[in-house]
Amino acid sequence: MSNQSRQALRLIKLIAEMKKNNYPNANSFSELLRTIDIDENVDCGCSARTIMRDIRTLQQEYHAPISYDPVRRGYYLRNPDWEFQVPIMSEEILSMTLLGTRLASDLLPEPLKSSVDSAVEKSLTGNSTEFFDDAMIESLICATGIKAAVEPAIFKKVFDGWRLHQVLTLTYRKPNGEDRRHRFEPHLIAFHRGIWYVKGRECDSREVKCYAIQRIHAVEFGLDTFETDRKLVENTKRNGLFEYPRIDGVQLRCDAEIAFYLREHQKIKKFKLEPQTDGSLIVTLRPAFEHEVIRWVLGEAGHIEVLYPAELRRKVAAAAQKVCERNS
Repeated sequence: MSNQSRQALRLIKLIAEMKKNNYPNANSFSELLRTIDIDENVDCGCSARTIMRDIRTLQQEYHAPISYDPVRRGYYLRNPDWEFQVPIMSEEILSMTLLGTRLASDLLPEPLKSSVDSAVEKSLTGNSTEFFDDAMIESLICATGIKAAVEPAIFKKVFDGWRLHQVLTLTYRKPNGEDRRHRFEPHLIAFHRGIWYVKGRECDSREVKCYAIQRIHAVEFGLDTFETDRKLVENTKRNGLFEYPRIDGVQLRCDAEIAFYLREHQKIKKFKLEPQTDGSLIVTLRPAFEHEVIRWVLGEAGHIEVLYPAELRRKVAAAAQKVCERNS
């Protein structure tokens, strides 16, 4: 197992421990990994000094809101809803991927959590590897924090349909309350911004669809089989879960009050910064989703001005006017 993979596995478990309010510290977490190492016969143990470096990595590279509680003598998340987008580890050996799923199983709803734990234990002892296949490993996207409750039995059927390449009939409730039935091939499952999604193709139209699992109210399983669409999986990994059109060349003027965090995020998000004499920044974004930019601008409560494009500026102004009218 590579050093990068070992670190990714540690970060998954470390964040999970904080989200469970276990207040891990360098020594206690190092001991936990050592126990896992002995019990599972895998190479994941490390020193307390390495754990401290991991904590700094989470704070500096992923901007995790981690603080130390001197009373409980451990670390916690100031914002429990913060999400850690775990690095995808599709190129590593099977045992590493299984361990990563084992460590991340704390984040899964029951009864899937127990099934994952059981299957991983069997696979790590060499008794069975049929639970996982290459398509599952490549398409698995782990993150933390769930914002919408998922019915465990529904989740399990959708997950098994994906894992076993089974066509599903879904009863899906639209935002307006209307129920629709869909014959659907579940090509990948993803966890995005606190919501579980299943993405795949409609059987009849072959159209790509993405459904929020908490809105699925019934599932019929085992109607037919399908082959995983590798291009769809790879395209999702490159371009994201949703296929919204992106707008290019978005330019914003950001006040000096928020300049500090923009500089912190610049390395990860790779937007262009142009400092101004008054301390503000001209920010040029990479191709971005329009709705996400609008939400960001509105969320900064007047600290961002849209310079380009003009149509985006008009949409932000219209949205702000609506907010003003509803709250006046």
